[in-house]
Amino acid sequence: MVVKCYVFETRGGAVVTELEPSGASWEVQSNTAETISPTFQLSRTSGLRNLLTPWKHSIAVDVRGRLFGGPIMPHDFDEDAARLKVTARGLRVLFGRRSILPVDALTQSLTAADGTPDTSLDTVLTGLDFGSIGRAIGVQACEWPGFDDIPIVWGSARAGTRTETYPAVDRKKVDDAWSDLSARQNGPDIRLQLRWADADSFESIYESGTEAQPRLQGEAVHAWEPAQGSGLKVTVDPSRMGSLVWSEGGRSSDQVLIRSLYDSTLIDKGFPLLELESDASVTTSDPATLDSWNAEALRTAGVPWEFWSFRVRADQSPFPYEYNCGDLITVTVTEETPVSGGYIPPGVHSRRIVGISGDLSEEWVTITCGVVYG
Repeated sequence: MVVKCYVFETRGGAVVTELEPSGASWEVQSNTAETISPTFQLSRTSGLRNLLTPWKHSIAVDVRGRLFGGPIMPHDFDEDAARLKVTARGLRVLFGRRSILPVDALTQSLTAADGTPDTSLDTVLTGLDFGSIGRAIGVQACEWPGFDDIPIVWGSARAGTRTETYPAVDRKKVDDAWSDLSARQNGPDIRLQLRWADADSFESIYESGTEAQPRLQGEAVHAWEPAQGSGLKVTVDPSRMGSLVWSEGGRSSDQVLIRSLYDSTLIDKGFPLLELESDASVTTSDPATLDSWNAEALRTAGVPWEFWSFRVRADQSPFPYEYNCGDLITVTVTEETPVSGGYIPPGVHSRRIVGISGDLSEEWVTITCGVVYG
């Protein structure tokens, strides 16, 4: 597989150099920062420690036209093998280190003299859809020094009916808020997609699903049959099944707010009563928001979480770069190509791609799919 590796400046995006890795693995998943791990033989290069400066420098890999990359993080040096392995994460990882605060908070206390919160520094967003709320807190983060030259194309805000308040004293991280928005009922996929800004620099584009189409997915539906590839694996996780879900919030207002939602579907089918805790933020003070978390948790609680993974050849169509996280895919099992033990019955099974991974040393790319809930 052809993989090109570039070192570029995290701030500004300018390409510093192109390197040839002796190996490279990469993995991208929905609604999280991708991971890239190139390996370099030090006999071929010099001065890599200074060149591969964590956070200051980033790495991009070009996998047959698909770009993945972001800030360099750990180094793993092996003297005996003269080998250096570097791990980089997608640019979204930076927003896990950024609080939702206006730039005025750099010189202004978050609390008044009596110790009460200064609500003038709260971030209050209204009249937007969820994806544009995510955009707004990202744009605000990029108003701070050391972040105002991070090359991101944010696009235009979309009007909507959603309202969110992020109290300054909570110092909630932007990436956590993005994950929260995605996990709501009708919550959108959110990603930062790396791309070329010009011939000598990189930038990322902020993308989010809409109210009408929350999932970021291509128009085409991919098709796959077990005979086309290799290594079909299925993982079933029933830990998120349930009939009664709870959400607890109110911490930001020093109150206790508890909401629940019940659905008898599983009980009517003979299952025991199973309770769930949603992933709602404990600082949430709006009952409707907790209700939204509960509704989303129950929406996916009627069946086990089930992930199917299989390998596709990197040099055959559909090529790996034609797949993307969020895309729909149909897996067809026939009587002529049965799955061992009939574990997956014959039929056309609709799934959504949730992860893609590959390695420089292999001619295969692994596609991981999850259940389509609607």
